[in-house]
Parts: sequence; C-alpha cells; structure tokens
Amino acid sequence: MYGCHGKNSLKQDQFSEAEKGRKTHFSKENTDSEKEKPIKIQVRTGELVIVYTLNNSQAAKDLYAQLPLTLEVQNFGSNEKIFYPPKELDISNTPLANAEKGSLCYYAPWADVVLFYGQFQANSDLYTLGEVVSGEEDIQKLSGSITVTAID
Repeated sequence: MYGCHGKNSLKQDQFSEAEKGRKTHFSKENTDSEKEKPIKIQVRTGELVIVYTLNNSQAAKDLYAQLPLTLEVQNFGSNEKIFYPPKELDISNTPLANAEKGSLCYYAPWADVVLFYGQFQANSDLYTLGEVVSGEEDIQKLSGSITVTAID
C-alpha cells in the first residue's frame, strides 16, 4: 500500500501513468514555445511598413509598454533615423549594440530610439532592442510622422 488511504490509494503503475499525463500537459515544449513567441512591432508612415522583432531586454519591454506611439522621425547622420519615446527606457539587462544595418537600438544619453539603415561602429551607450524582419529597404525613406504599434 502507498500513502495513508488504504485501498483507495493509487498503485505505483497507476501513479506513474497519472504523472506522465501531467508531465505531457506541462511539458517543457509547451511552456517554452509560449515564452519564446517573438514580440514584434511595426513602424508605419504612409504606405511604408517596417517590422521589427524585439529582444527580451528591459529596454525593449519598456518601449513595447508605451505603444502605440505617433511621433516624428528624424534623420541623423547618413545611416540612421531616430525618434524619442515619451518615457526613457530602462537599460538594465539590455545588451550593447553592434549597430548593424536593420538594428533597432536605444541611445541612452539622448534617450532616443535608433533605426539603422547603414552600418555604424559600436558605442558603449548604444543598446540593442531588436532586428528588422521586413521593410529594411524602406527605413531610409521614413520621414515626418510615424506610428509605432504592437503586432499580435
């Protein structure tokens, strides 16, 4: 006999079958696939749509929490567009950026989000938020008012 319930207790093989069912229901595969669903945002102006996948950093989560946003995009240098979210992003646990073409980054000293359409050298104050998924060729064409929204 197992447990303290006498005749009504599960036999070892019955317990094992019940336990297997729980393991299948709460399997690592099920929970991991839910956790790893990519978080995507889109940047839109007129007919142009650029889609980014965000990383799991605190700064990316902070940006996502502010959506939807409608704001002005600005040219900066010869390789990037920038915009200023209403609230600064928390850079704790946010990786430094390589600032490659298609990178979505955050420049902490100015509290601006950077959309790279060209290469840029690494900077100790530049953090990566995500990478472009589609529309990379249109980043350079962004101008004026943009809308940044979550994609479900």
